[in-house]
Amino acid sequence: MDFKQTLFASYANIAIMELKLYNADSNHLRPTHKEILYLYCIWSMDKCTATDLVELFDSSKALVSQTIIAMEKKGYITRETDPDDRRKQILRISSQRATESAIEFKLIDSAIEKLSNQYSKEEIAKASEVILSFTENMYREVLEKKRS
Repeated sequence: MDFKQTLFASYANIAIMELKLYNADSNHLRPTHKEILYLYCIWSMDKCTATDLVELFDSSKALVSQTIIAMEKKGYITRETDPDDRRKQILRISSQRATESAIEFKLIDSAIEKLSNQYSKEEIAKASEVILSFTENMYREVLEKKRS
């Protein structure tokens, strides 16, 4: 299996795992695919704002706003005023959503623990570095093409 195929297979496996987890628990609302993408961005970006999501997804302010409002009503996210710029609202994962994600994080932690039985910490760290560098390079290329 080559790197490209491995990357796509990995992304598919994570997405399928999440959907199976959400579908298995009827006690909470299931996020849409778009909401899952927004949750990833909010979780991974420091001080993520609605403007960041508009830019990331090349979407309209109205569509991003609708999605944010829906996610807030479902209890997935919260908004707080940015202490550095009171005009901005920072989006955060809600404590409810973090609790619902505990099962997912346990699965991820378990998979990482199994990796540590097969690979050294240095090898795992290097693999993490390679994957992040690769995906950041893809993202930068898209931004550069968009500017041209």
